[in-house]
Amino acid sequence: MSARRTQATTTLSASDLQQRVIRVPRAAFFPPPDRLFDLWHQGRCWAAKIRSEPCTCGRPGRPHRHRYIEGGELHAGLDWRVGAQLSFRVEGDRIVVDGDLQG
Repeated sequence: MSARRTQATTTLSASDLQQRVIRVPRAAFFPPPDRLFDLWHQGRCWAAKIRSEPCTCGRPGRPHRHRYIEGGELHAGLDWRVGAQLSFRVEGDRIVVDGDLQG
């Protein structure tokens, strides 16, 4: 039996910033798409939700979906830069994001 994954990382792209989303890897600790959840950064709580879309990236292989975190409050309240490295982790019952952000 494998251990439950409790961490994930991503890098912000220019497309992410333009669309005001954060691409996230599939991880068991993120809630299902379209469900609001709290995302924490430096003790502050931000409303967010996962959006899932069918792939349009043209990568060969089986069909897949891309997952994004949406959250206008999150984008308005923090400084985002192309290339910023973000890490997500479970801390108790919270999902916490750390990385190249300024609040």
